[in-house]
Amino acid sequence: MKYSALSIIFLIFTVSGTAQQVFNFEGETLRYNAKYGFIKGGEVIISSKKVKYNDVDCYDVKIDMYSIGLVNDIFHFHDIFRSIFSKQTLKPYKFIRDAHEGSYSQYEEVVYYDNYVESSVNGRFETSDRYYDIVSGIFALRSYNWAKLNTNDVLVFPIYFDEKIVNTKIVYKGKEKIKLNGKYYNCHKFVPIFDGVKMFSKEGVSVYFSDDYKRKPILIKVNFRVGSFKVEYVEK
Repeated sequence: MKYSALSIIFLIFTVSGTAQQVFNFEGETLRYNAKYGFIKGGEVIISSKKVKYNDVDCYDVKIDMYSIGLVNDIFHFHDIFRSIFSKQTLKPYKFIRDAHEGSYSQYEEVVYYDNYVESSVNGRFETSDRYYDIVSGIFALRSYNWAKLNTNDVLVFPIYFDEKIVNTKIVYKGKEKIKLNGKYYNCHKFVPIFDGVKMFSKEGVSVYFSDDYKRKPILIKVNFRVGSFKVEYVEK
């Protein structure tokens, strides 16, 4: 399974359900600009709605990511991630990915069960639990009980990704005020650790969530060894 740099950054949000609270994300629409230095190279839209799936109250969330302008001329991509997951537990039932990245394209549907997943591309994969996918994981982290965290606490979560279970480390860096497009935001900062991934610098990715009841992702900073880009929240 192949992922663009912009899509990879969303993998960091995937977390476990321990210490979880329940938030209402129904009808939410979040918009972002992806910037390579001062160049706006892409846009991201995250939208959610409430649906019934197998008689369970669920969220149907879509992440729509696409290139624009000069970046689109050089390397066109348009990835759509969609997940249907339980409103109560945030565990997924179905995941869809529709990817178009340069000359590469792939459509995949994954159905989640308690002890296995079924992929339209890769077949059946046995698991010991119902793990999050890369979309429901964003909302699981937003629902996590951050009040129990101290600065530099390390969270370790097993996640299902690319037909395997990966232990992901996320370091909580505490609260920080950031300025974005002339406005200040009080945020919680998280830094995921990508062991063995050489393309990132020392603090390769930093994620900032708003310090309020909505806990919106406000800023994602990605630092590669040869450059960097940001995904910035666009205020309505």
